[in-house]
Amino acid sequence: MSEWRVADPTARTTDPDAAQPPRETTFADAAAHANFVVHEPTTLPDDCAVETVTYRPEQPPGRPEGVEAADLGQTPWSEGNPSSVRAVVRGDDRALRVKQFLYDWAPPAASVAPLWRTPAPTPVACDDAVGWLGTDYEDRRGACLQRERAQIEVSVTAGSFADDELAALLRGFAPADPEASRGVREAPFHALNYWVRFGCRPPGVPHGLWDHSGPRPYDESRPVSLSALAAASERYTPQPLVPGDRGAGDAFVFDSALAFPEADAVELLFRDRTTGSDHLWITAAAAGSPLAPALPPAEADQPAETRERIDCRGTNVYYAALTEEHGAWEAQWADDGVRYAVWAGASHGLDGAAFREVVAGLTPP
Repeated sequence: MSEWRVADPTARTTDPDAAQPPRETTFADAAAHANFVVHEPTTLPDDCAVETVTYRPEQPPGRPEGVEAADLGQTPWSEGNPSSVRAVVRGDDRALRVKQFLYDWAPPAASVAPLWRTPAPTPVACDDAVGWLGTDYEDRRGACLQRERAQIEVSVTAGSFADDELAALLRGFAPADPEASRGVREAPFHALNYWVRFGCRPPGVPHGLWDHSGPRPYDESRPVSLSALAAASERYTPQPLVPGDRGAGDAFVFDSALAFPEADAVELLFRDRTTGSDHLWITAAAAGSPLAPALPPAEADQPAETRERIDCRGTNVYYAALTEEHGAWEAQWADDGVRYAVWAGASHGLDGAAFREVVAGLTPP
Protein backbone atom coordinates (compact mmCIF):
# COMPACT_ATOMS: atom_id res chain seq x y z
CA MET A 1 0.00 0.00 0.00
CA SER A 2 1.36 3.43 -0.92
CA GLU A 3 2.14 5.39 2.24
CA TRP A 4 0.43 8.54 0.95
CA ARG A 5 -2.95 6.79 0.76
CA VAL A 6 -3.13 6.09 4.51
CA ALA A 7 -1.69 9.21 6.18
CA ASP A 8 -2.98 10.00 9.69
CA PRO A 9 -3.01 13.81 10.11
CA THR A 10 -2.55 13.49 13.87
CA ALA A 11 0.41 11.10 13.74
CA ARG A 12 3.94 12.15 14.63
CA THR A 13 7.24 10.27 14.57
CA THR A 14 8.36 10.08 18.19
CA ASP A 15 9.48 6.46 18.73
CA PRO A 16 13.14 5.96 17.76
CA ASP A 17 12.54 2.24 17.23
CA ALA A 18 9.74 2.95 14.73
CA ALA A 19 11.59 5.59 12.73
CA GLN A 20 12.57 4.29 9.31
CA PRO A 21 15.92 5.28 7.77
CA PRO A 22 16.35 5.48 4.00
CA ARG A 23 16.74 2.08 2.39
CA GLU A 24 18.49 0.84 -0.71
CA THR A 25 16.03 -0.24 -3.38
CA THR A 26 15.23 -0.01 -7.08
CA PHE A 27 13.45 2.73 -9.02
CA ALA A 28 10.55 0.37 -9.75
CA ASP A 29 10.12 -0.63 -6.11
CA ALA A 30 10.14 3.01 -5.01
CA ALA A 31 7.41 3.77 -7.56
CA ALA A 32 5.03 1.50 -5.67
CA HIS A 33 5.28 3.67 -2.54
CA ALA A 34 6.09 7.27 -3.49
CA ASN A 35 3.60 10.14 -3.82
CA PHE A 36 5.13 11.12 -7.17
CA VAL A 37 5.87 9.33 -10.43
CA VAL A 38 9.33 7.84 -9.92
CA HIS A 39 11.55 8.13 -12.99
CA GLU A 40 14.70 6.30 -13.95
CA PRO A 41 17.47 7.45 -16.28
CA THR A 42 17.50 5.61 -19.60
CA THR A 43 20.35 7.60 -21.17
CA LEU A 44 23.68 7.67 -19.37
CA PRO A 45 27.18 8.65 -20.53
CA ASP A 46 29.07 5.66 -21.91
CA ASP A 47 31.35 5.32 -18.88
CA CYS A 48 28.52 5.65 -16.33
CA ALA A 49 26.13 3.34 -14.54
CA VAL A 50 23.65 3.65 -11.70
CA GLU A 51 25.56 2.67 -8.57
CA THR A 52 22.86 2.87 -5.89
CA VAL A 53 19.20 3.82 -5.54
CA THR A 54 17.92 4.84 -2.10
CA TYR A 55 14.31 5.41 -1.07
CA ARG A 56 13.42 7.62 1.87
CA PRO A 57 10.03 6.33 3.07
CA GLU A 58 7.29 8.75 3.99
CA GLN A 59 6.74 9.04 7.73
CA PRO A 60 4.74 11.40 9.94
CA PRO A 61 6.53 14.62 10.87
CA GLY A 62 8.91 14.57 13.79
CA ARG A 63 12.35 13.48 14.88
CA PRO A 64 12.60 11.16 17.89
CA GLU A 65 14.91 12.15 20.72
CA GLY A 66 18.41 10.84 20.08
CA VAL A 67 17.86 10.48 16.34
CA GLU A 68 19.87 12.78 14.08
CA ALA A 69 18.34 14.44 11.04
CA ALA A 70 20.81 12.62 8.80
CA ASP A 71 19.60 9.26 10.14
CA LEU A 72 16.18 9.94 8.63
CA GLY A 73 17.46 11.76 5.57
CA GLN A 74 15.84 14.94 6.90
CA THR A 75 16.76 18.40 5.77
CA PRO A 76 18.10 20.66 8.54
CA TRP A 77 15.28 23.20 8.07
CA SER A 78 12.29 20.93 8.67
CA GLU A 79 11.14 17.96 10.72
CA GLY A 80 8.92 16.75 7.91
CA ASN A 81 9.52 13.26 6.54
CA PRO A 82 8.20 13.21 2.95
CA SER A 83 9.33 10.49 0.58
CA SER A 84 12.17 10.93 -1.89
CA VAL A 85 14.43 8.89 -4.12
CA ARG A 86 18.17 9.40 -4.48
CA ALA A 87 20.46 7.69 -6.93
CA VAL A 88 24.21 7.83 -7.49
CA VAL A 89 25.45 7.62 -11.08
CA ARG A 90 29.17 6.91 -11.30
CA GLY A 91 31.68 6.85 -14.13
CA ASP A 92 35.44 7.15 -14.59
CA ASP A 93 36.56 9.56 -11.86
CA ARG A 94 33.23 11.36 -11.90
CA ALA A 95 29.79 11.02 -10.35
CA LEU A 96 26.45 12.75 -10.07
CA ARG A 97 23.46 12.52 -7.78
CA VAL A 98 19.83 12.32 -8.87
CA LYS A 99 17.13 13.28 -6.40
CA GLN A 100 13.36 12.99 -6.97
CA PHE A 101 10.39 14.07 -4.85
CA LEU A 102 7.04 15.84 -5.00
CA TYR A 103 7.63 19.61 -4.87
CA ASP A 104 4.76 20.46 -2.55
CA TRP A 105 6.01 23.31 -0.35
CA ALA A 106 4.90 26.06 -2.70
CA PRO A 107 4.92 26.92 -6.42
CA PRO A 108 8.26 25.51 -7.58
CA ALA A 109 10.37 28.67 -7.69
CA ALA A 110 10.21 29.62 -11.40
CA SER A 111 10.86 25.95 -12.31
CA VAL A 112 14.54 26.27 -11.30
CA ALA A 113 14.39 25.79 -7.52
CA PRO A 114 17.63 23.75 -7.14
CA LEU A 115 19.42 26.13 -9.54
CA TRP A 116 18.23 29.26 -7.73
CA ARG A 117 20.36 32.36 -8.43
CA THR A 118 21.82 30.90 -11.65
CA PRO A 119 22.20 34.07 -13.77
CA ALA A 120 20.94 32.54 -17.01
CA PRO A 121 19.80 28.90 -16.70
CA THR A 122 19.83 27.01 -19.98
CA PRO A 123 16.51 25.50 -21.12
CA VAL A 124 16.48 21.91 -22.37
CA ALA A 125 13.62 20.52 -24.47
CA CYS A 126 12.52 17.23 -22.88
CA ASP A 127 9.61 15.97 -24.99
CA ASP A 128 6.54 17.51 -23.32
CA ALA A 129 8.53 19.26 -20.56
CA VAL A 130 11.26 21.87 -20.20
CA GLY A 131 14.38 21.09 -18.17
CA TRP A 132 17.15 23.43 -17.08
CA LEU A 133 20.93 23.47 -16.67
CA GLY A 134 22.68 25.75 -14.20
CA THR A 135 24.50 25.95 -10.88
CA ASP A 136 22.96 24.35 -7.81
CA TYR A 137 22.73 25.64 -4.24
CA GLU A 138 26.11 24.08 -3.38
CA ASP A 139 27.82 25.79 -6.32
CA ARG A 140 27.97 22.59 -8.39
CA ARG A 141 26.90 22.10 -11.98
CA GLY A 142 23.35 20.85 -11.95
CA ALA A 143 20.14 20.27 -13.84
CA CYS A 144 16.46 19.94 -13.06
CA LEU A 145 13.19 18.83 -14.63
CA GLN A 146 9.57 18.69 -13.49
CA ARG A 147 7.51 15.94 -15.07
CA GLU A 148 4.51 13.86 -13.99
CA ARG A 149 4.43 14.55 -10.25
CA ALA A 150 8.21 14.39 -10.02
CA GLN A 151 10.74 17.09 -9.26
CA ILE A 152 13.98 15.67 -10.68
CA GLU A 153 17.23 17.30 -9.59
CA VAL A 154 20.74 16.44 -10.77
CA SER A 155 23.98 17.58 -9.11
CA VAL A 156 27.53 16.82 -10.22
CA THR A 157 29.35 15.58 -7.10
CA ALA A 158 32.72 14.54 -8.53
CA GLY A 159 34.61 15.28 -11.73
CA SER A 160 32.74 16.95 -14.54
CA PHE A 161 29.98 16.30 -17.08
CA ALA A 162 29.50 18.21 -20.31
CA ASP A 163 26.26 20.11 -20.73
CA ASP A 164 25.21 17.87 -23.60
CA GLU A 165 25.60 14.85 -21.30
CA LEU A 166 23.43 16.48 -18.63
CA ALA A 167 20.86 17.46 -21.25
CA ALA A 168 20.74 13.89 -22.59
CA LEU A 169 20.30 12.62 -19.04
CA LEU A 170 17.30 14.92 -18.52
CA ARG A 171 15.71 13.90 -21.81
CA GLY A 172 16.12 10.22 -20.96
CA PHE A 173 14.18 10.15 -17.69
CA ALA A 174 11.15 7.85 -17.99
CA PRO A 175 8.63 6.42 -15.49
CA ALA A 176 10.17 3.41 -13.76
CA ASP A 177 6.85 1.57 -13.37
CA PRO A 178 3.90 3.31 -15.09
CA GLU A 179 1.34 0.91 -13.65
CA ALA A 180 2.57 1.40 -10.08
CA SER A 181 2.38 5.17 -10.57
CA ARG A 182 -1.14 5.20 -12.02
CA GLY A 183 -2.72 6.15 -8.70
CA VAL A 184 -0.41 9.17 -8.39
CA ARG A 185 -1.33 10.36 -11.87
CA GLU A 186 -5.04 10.13 -11.06
CA ALA A 187 -4.88 11.75 -7.60
CA PRO A 188 -5.43 15.49 -7.05
CA PHE A 189 -2.29 17.36 -6.09
CA HIS A 190 -3.53 18.32 -2.64
CA ALA A 191 -4.33 14.66 -1.91
CA LEU A 192 -0.66 13.91 -2.56
CA ASN A 193 0.73 16.94 -0.72
CA TYR A 194 2.58 15.75 2.38
CA TRP A 195 2.08 18.96 4.41
CA VAL A 196 -1.66 19.06 3.73
CA ARG A 197 -2.16 15.40 4.61
CA PHE A 198 -0.24 15.63 7.89
CA GLY A 199 -1.50 19.07 8.86
CA CYS A 200 1.93 20.60 9.28
CA ARG A 201 3.58 23.76 7.97
CA PRO A 202 6.32 23.42 5.34
CA PRO A 203 9.47 25.52 5.36
CA GLY A 204 9.35 28.92 3.68
CA VAL A 205 10.90 28.89 0.22
CA PRO A 206 11.03 31.31 -2.72
CA HIS A 207 7.87 31.06 -4.81
CA GLY A 208 9.23 32.75 -7.90
CA LEU A 209 10.65 35.87 -9.48
CA TRP A 210 8.76 38.32 -7.29
CA ASP A 211 9.73 38.15 -3.61
CA HIS A 212 7.04 36.01 -1.97
CA SER A 213 8.60 33.35 0.20
CA GLY A 214 6.69 32.83 3.45
CA PRO A 215 5.61 29.32 4.45
CA ARG A 216 2.20 28.31 3.17
CA PRO A 217 -0.07 27.52 6.16
CA TYR A 218 -1.01 24.01 5.10
CA ASP A 219 -1.46 23.18 8.79
CA GLU A 220 -4.51 25.50 8.74
CA SER A 221 -5.95 24.38 5.40
CA ARG A 222 -8.84 22.23 4.30
CA PRO A 223 -9.56 20.78 0.86
CA VAL A 224 -12.54 22.36 -0.86
CA SER A 225 -14.32 21.91 -4.17
CA LEU A 226 -14.46 24.62 -6.79
CA SER A 227 -18.25 24.83 -6.49
CA ALA A 228 -18.00 25.23 -2.71
CA LEU A 229 -15.42 27.99 -3.12
CA ALA A 230 -17.66 29.83 -5.52
CA ALA A 231 -20.62 29.57 -3.17
CA ALA A 232 -18.60 30.62 -0.11
CA SER A 233 -16.71 33.51 -1.69
CA GLU A 234 -19.35 36.09 -0.78
CA ARG A 235 -19.37 34.98 2.86
CA TYR A 236 -15.77 34.62 4.01
CA THR A 237 -13.51 33.47 1.22
CA PRO A 238 -11.75 35.79 -1.23
CA GLN A 239 -13.20 35.45 -4.72
CA PRO A 240 -11.33 32.64 -6.54
CA LEU A 241 -10.49 32.93 -10.23
CA VAL A 242 -10.18 30.17 -12.82
CA PRO A 243 -8.86 30.02 -16.40
CA GLY A 244 -11.33 30.82 -19.15
CA ASP A 245 -12.62 28.06 -21.40
CA ARG A 246 -11.32 29.68 -24.59
CA GLY A 247 -7.89 30.80 -25.69
CA ALA A 248 -4.71 29.92 -23.79
CA GLY A 249 -6.65 29.21 -20.58
CA ASP A 250 -8.30 26.23 -22.25
CA ALA A 251 -5.01 24.35 -21.85
CA PHE A 252 -5.70 23.92 -18.14
CA VAL A 253 -8.10 21.73 -16.20
CA PHE A 254 -8.97 22.14 -12.52
CA ASP A 255 -7.01 19.82 -10.22
CA SER A 256 -7.77 20.74 -6.60
CA ALA A 257 -8.11 23.62 -4.14
CA LEU A 258 -7.57 24.52 -0.50
CA ALA A 259 -9.21 27.07 1.73
CA PHE A 260 -7.19 28.81 4.45
CA PRO A 261 -9.94 30.16 6.76
CA GLU A 262 -7.53 31.66 9.31
CA ALA A 263 -5.39 33.27 6.61
CA ASP A 264 -8.44 34.46 4.63
CA ALA A 265 -7.09 32.95 1.41
CA VAL A 266 -7.58 30.18 -1.12
CA GLU A 267 -5.17 28.21 -3.28
CA LEU A 268 -6.18 26.60 -6.58
CA LEU A 269 -4.14 24.28 -8.76
CA PHE A 270 -4.68 23.54 -12.45
CA ARG A 271 -3.02 20.91 -14.60
CA ASP A 272 -2.05 20.97 -18.23
CA ARG A 273 -4.56 18.88 -20.18
CA THR A 274 -1.87 17.29 -22.34
CA THR A 275 0.98 16.53 -19.95
CA GLY A 276 -0.92 16.22 -16.68
CA SER A 277 1.78 18.20 -14.90
CA ASP A 278 0.93 20.78 -12.26
CA HIS A 279 1.71 24.03 -14.01
CA LEU A 280 -0.71 26.74 -12.87
CA TRP A 281 -1.13 27.91 -9.27
CA ILE A 282 -3.52 30.69 -8.26
CA THR A 283 -3.73 32.31 -4.83
CA ALA A 284 -6.48 34.74 -3.84
CA ALA A 285 -6.00 36.43 -0.47
CA ALA A 286 -7.38 39.31 1.53
CA ALA A 287 -5.02 42.28 1.61
CA GLY A 288 -3.94 41.57 5.19
CA SER A 289 -3.42 37.83 4.68
CA PRO A 290 0.06 36.30 5.11
CA LEU A 291 -0.50 34.79 1.66
CA ALA A 292 -1.21 38.15 0.03
CA PRO A 293 1.60 39.41 -2.21
CA ALA A 294 3.10 42.77 -1.34
CA LEU A 295 2.25 45.36 -3.99
CA PRO A 296 4.26 46.63 -5.65
CA PRO A 297 6.35 43.48 -5.20
CA ALA A 298 10.08 43.43 -4.63
CA GLU A 299 12.31 41.42 -6.93
CA ALA A 300 13.38 37.98 -5.74
CA ASP A 301 17.09 37.18 -5.84
CA GLN A 302 16.83 35.26 -9.13
CA PRO A 303 17.73 36.99 -12.41
CA ALA A 304 14.90 37.10 -14.95
CA GLU A 305 14.46 38.15 -18.57
CA THR A 306 11.38 40.24 -17.77
CA ARG A 307 10.02 42.05 -14.74
CA GLU A 308 7.55 44.84 -15.47
CA ARG A 309 4.27 46.45 -14.61
CA ILE A 310 1.71 45.90 -17.34
CA ASP A 311 -1.80 47.17 -17.96
CA CYS A 312 -4.04 44.10 -17.71
CA ARG A 313 -7.46 43.35 -16.28
CA GLY A 314 -8.06 47.11 -16.04
CA THR A 315 -5.36 47.52 -13.39
CA ASN A 316 -1.62 47.32 -12.77
CA VAL A 317 -0.39 43.73 -12.99
CA TYR A 318 3.17 42.92 -11.99
CA TYR A 319 4.44 40.41 -14.53
CA ALA A 320 7.69 38.43 -14.60
CA ALA A 321 9.22 35.75 -16.81
CA LEU A 322 12.38 33.74 -16.30
CA THR A 323 12.41 33.58 -20.10
CA GLU A 324 9.63 34.83 -22.35
CA GLU A 325 9.84 31.77 -24.60
CA HIS A 326 10.04 28.93 -22.09
CA GLY A 327 8.87 30.40 -18.76
CA ALA A 328 8.40 30.20 -15.93
CA TRP A 329 5.91 33.12 -15.67
CA GLU A 330 4.03 34.86 -12.89
CA ALA A 331 1.69 37.76 -12.22
CA GLN A 332 0.47 39.61 -9.13
CA TRP A 333 -2.23 42.28 -8.74
CA ALA A 334 -5.06 43.59 -6.58
CA ASP A 335 -8.76 43.87 -7.37
CA ASP A 336 -11.59 44.97 -5.09
CA GLY A 337 -9.66 44.33 -1.89
CA VAL A 338 -8.36 40.91 -2.97
CA ARG A 339 -4.74 40.26 -3.90
CA TYR A 340 -3.97 37.65 -6.53
CA ALA A 341 -0.84 35.74 -7.48
CA VAL A 342 -0.53 33.36 -10.43
CA TRP A 343 2.45 31.14 -11.20
CA ALA A 344 2.92 28.99 -14.31
CA GLY A 345 5.76 26.51 -14.64
CA ALA A 346 8.07 26.27 -17.65
CA SER A 347 6.16 24.82 -20.59
CA HIS A 348 6.20 24.20 -24.33
CA GLY A 349 2.50 25.04 -24.43
CA LEU A 350 2.85 28.65 -23.33
CA ASP A 351 4.99 31.68 -23.93
CA GLY A 352 4.88 35.09 -22.31
CA ALA A 353 2.07 36.36 -24.52
CA ALA A 354 -0.03 33.23 -23.93
CA PHE A 355 0.49 33.44 -20.17
CA ARG A 356 -0.62 37.06 -20.14
CA GLU A 357 -3.69 35.94 -22.09
CA VAL A 358 -4.40 33.37 -19.36
CA VAL A 359 -4.14 36.07 -16.71
CA ALA A 360 -6.39 38.43 -18.64
CA GLY A 361 -9.00 35.69 -19.09
CA LEU A 362 -9.24 34.54 -15.44
CA THR A 363 -12.84 34.71 -14.26
CA PRO A 364 -14.88 33.69 -11.18
CA PRO A 365 -15.95 30.04 -11.32
